Amino acid sequence: MKRLLYILPLLLLGCAPTAIQHVIPEGQYAQGFTITEHDYCTEVVIFDPWEKGKVMQRYYLVKDSQSESRLHSEALTDGLIVNVPIRRLAATSCTHIGFLSALNETHSLCGICSPYLVYNTIPSAAEGCADLGDAMQVNPERVLLTHPEAVMISTYAQGDGVRQYLEKASIPVIYNNEWTEATPLARAEWIRLIGAFYDKQALADSIFHTVESNYLELCDKVQKEVTTRRSLMAGGNFRGTWYMPSGKVYTGRLYHDAGADYYYENDSTNGSIPLSIETVLLNFRDADVWVNSTARTMKELRDIDEKHTWFRSYKNGEVYNFLRRSTEYGANDFWESAVVYPDRILQDLVWVLYPDLMPQDYQPYYTNRLK
Repeated sequence: MKRLLYILPLLLLGCAPTAIQHVIPEGQYAQGFTITEHDYCTEVVIFDPWEKGKVMQRYYLVKDSQSESRLHSEALTDGLIVNVPIRRLAATSCTHIGFLSALNETHSLCGICSPYLVYNTIPSAAEGCADLGDAMQVNPERVLLTHPEAVMISTYAQGDGVRQYLEKASIPVIYNNEWTEATPLARAEWIRLIGAFYDKQALADSIFHTVESNYLELCDKVQKEVTTRRSLMAGGNFRGTWYMPSGKVYTGRLYHDAGADYYYENDSTNGSIPLSIETVLLNFRDADVWVNSTARTMKELRDIDEKHTWFRSYKNGEVYNFLRRSTEYGANDFWESAVVYPDRILQDLVWVLYPDLMPQDYQPYYTNRLK
């Protein structure tokens, strides 16, 4: 029996998303999906992140032929029936690996884009995990040759011909839109969606609730015990432009939750703010700490631009990167497991800003202090 049945192919190949009321369950952080348990299937809805109230895709997850037959008998024509658990998955982004690793499902990978950018252990090419090309230019023929039961993609890739190609080949596309969420816990909660496709809802819920508890507990500690906030700057000078996150986006929220005094914390820009180094010097010259530097050493930072030495954080040796778990080829666990475990990033940031709040033997997970 095929593991995927398209209930209404024309709906998927050309029609606009179905308009429905966008209702997120109380207590859920993620805005991009809902999961509803029925007595014979699990209904997963993924919403369009740019058109509120529209569905990007609906899935009915079933475990046996009886459940599938019941769906047919009820003439549901607004989504895909997918048999779970998925046993062969092709993924297009290294950020997907963090979720699979947490669920102990990396062995299910039959293909991945740019495998050299993956930090965590995945099957090798010899073990049947194919290189699918660049994430922005996925090779659909290679995908088909891996015989996947589903392909996971990020929303930014939906506009190309790959999605239509896969749909015509009756291969389901799972949209992993965690990167569009604005808060750390919202991104982490996407493990619940991935868990549903692997029939591991209980494990996914357990992982997320542990992360949530750790994160909120540390937020509360910072709020209660930090009386004087230390100032923070972030990022680096790239080809003449310095990109800083606004307070509205993921990293900006992390800085806020860590108790940082961050100049753009009240800026509502939906994305990064492009700045000249002169503007950065004006607003951050006396910042206490500098995080998320792209350099590995203080010398490298100075060689990139002599103006970096003008910052107080440079002079005091308070410059940090998120490259502790990275490789010479560009793989970085910060872009994989940190999505699932934002409590680890928060711990690192609190250690940078207020080391007395962390245990004396605390070892940062993602963060290095430049030497």
